[in-house]
Amino acid sequence: MSNIYINVETGKSRTIDEVEAIETAASVRKERDALLTETDWWANSDVRMTDKQRAYRQALRDVTKQEGFPIDITWPTKPE
Repeated sequence: MSNIYINVETGKSRTIDEVEAIETAASVRKERDALLTETDWWANSDVRMTDKQRAYRQALRDVTKQEGFPIDITWPTKPE
């Protein structure tokens, strides 16, 4: 029998595994967002973004689409 968590505000129930997956996904998204923020300056109008930089930023946005998300993901390598 699995443990059940019930959200007092909404009344929705979830298993502990579901709650942990939601929290893990939120953590991964937070990390992804921080990495995107680090490279936002690449998109300034006075900077020319390279194809590698553009691909890196797209790969970061696509992290949530990876098959193993949120547990088993591969982070893209930041270009120099």
